[in-house]
This record gives sequence, C-alpha cells and structure tokens, in this order.
Amino acid sequence: MEKMEKKKSSHGGYKLAILLLLVALAGVTFWYVRESRELEDLNQQLSDERDNISEKLGNMLLEYEDLKTTNSVIEQELATEKAKIQTLLQKVVSTERLRYAELQKFEKEANTLRDIMRSYIRQIDSLNTLSQQLLAENMEVKQNLQSSQEENMKLSKENENLSSQVEKGSVLKVRGVEAGGLNSRDKDTYSASRSKKLKACFTINENTIATAGIRLVYLRIVAPDGSVLAGSDAEDALEVGEQPLAYSAKREVDYQNQDLETCIFFDAKDMKLAKGAYMAEIYIDGNLSGTREFLMK
Repeated sequence: MEKMEKKKSSHGGYKLAILLLLVALAGVTFWYVRESRELEDLNQQLSDERDNISEKLGNMLLEYEDLKTTNSVIEQELATEKAKIQTLLQKVVSTERLRYAELQKFEKEANTLRDIMRSYIRQIDSLNTLSQQLLAENMEVKQNLQSSQEENMKLSKENENLSSQVEKGSVLKVRGVEAGGLNSRDKDTYSASRSKKLKACFTINENTIATAGIRLVYLRIVAPDGSVLAGSDAEDALEVGEQPLAYSAKREVDYQNQDLETCIFFDAKDMKLAKGAYMAEIYIDGNLSGTREFLMK
C-alpha cells in the first residue's frame, strides 16, 4: 500500500514538472513570436523609410533633368549635384542591413541636396527672367531705331555683347527709362529752348547673381545730329569693351541685388539744344543696360 502511494506521488511530480515545462515553453514561444513580430514591423518600417528616401532622390533626379540653362558654369554644377544624388541613391538601395541611424543620415543628406537644387532653380528662374527682359528691351530699341541704319548696326554689335554677358548671369539691366528736359525750376519740359537740364530716370533690375556694392552708372545722351552731349564731369571716357566712348554724366549708386530707382542729370544751361529726337543710353559695368528715345521741341 505504501509502495502504491509512493508510485502515485512520483507520477504526480513528473506531471507537474512536465506541466511547468509546457508553461515555460509556451511563455518562451509567446515571447519569441512577439519579438519576431516587433522585429518584422521594425524591419518593415525601415524598409518603407528607405523606399521613401529612394523615391525622393529619384524625383530629384527627374527635376534636375527638367532644369535647362545656357550658362556653362551652372550646367557643370548641375551635373556635379546630379552625380551626388546618384551616388547617395546607390548607397541607399545597396545597403543590406538597415539601421535607423544610417537612414537618418541618408535623409539628412537628401534634404541638403534638395535645398541645393532649390537654390539652382531660383538662379535659373532669375536668369530666364533677365533674358526675357533683355529680349523685350532689344525689341523696343530696334523698333525705335528702324530709320537709322548706322544705329541698327551699332545695336546689333551691342546686342551680341549683351548675349555673351547674359550667359554669365551677372549683367545689370534697367527698365522703365524716362528721359526729357527740366526747366530753370526743375519742372519737366520738352522744350529745347527752355531746358536747362536733361534727365534720365529708371529702375536697375533685381539680380541675385550680380555682385552687390558701389556702381558707377553712366548716362550718354546722343543729340539729333549724332553727337554726344558731354559735360564738365565727363572728363574721362566710358570703356565699353575695348572702345572708349564719351558720356554725358555719371552717378554712383549702392546696388544690393534689389530693384533700385535712380536718376542721372546732365547740366545743359550753357548749351543751345537742338530740336529733334534724342537718345538716352544707360551704361553699367561697361554694358549698355537700357535706352530711351525722347523728342525736344
């Protein structure tokens, strides 16, 4: 009888041990499954993040393909930035073991490259705007000077010089040129006999590429007979390329890459002005920046 009880007790102990083992195994299995799912979720998140960065870099490459410029310097810089994006994209795609810290680094580099791309977009937009303004101004000049073959030949040469400067993206241009005479009370007049001064007022256009600072702006007034009105302050010559040109007046301005309104005045009180069509030419940095024809009666 005692042997039977001991045998039952031994069987009970085995059953309890087996039960505990099963419970422990179930716990380990539950923990393993949970950890596996969490790891799988984490890997999926990292994979999604990599796909997001890859897509962003791919879109940036497509945007670079749409950027068009005739500026050789900017075009070379664009090619360099595209190569950087392609290198980073290759790193992102080829990385086998994804880590959150590394993905953060990739994301930061991608954002930096995007900021650089946006700066180039702004530069190219500025160049395109400048080019459109130059084309419009050249058209206006040609229409105003159709009656003069000599002036047309001169403008053609100046337009060729301007075209080469546009590629550098740093030529300052003016708009809204208004020219005419002033009487003894500094009132506007178009009477040749009453004019004591001649003026030209205009706006120097915004150009984010040009170097900011002090500029000398020259006014060159061509009389109806083709001569240039020259005053006492025009002692030296205006250099345009390798050709020295006489000018009428000049003014120093502080240009800070934004629209700048200014006027230049020519003292004509000791002169007898002829009646007819005059031409006001504005020069900045040795380049013809704008013109305006005006009549004196």
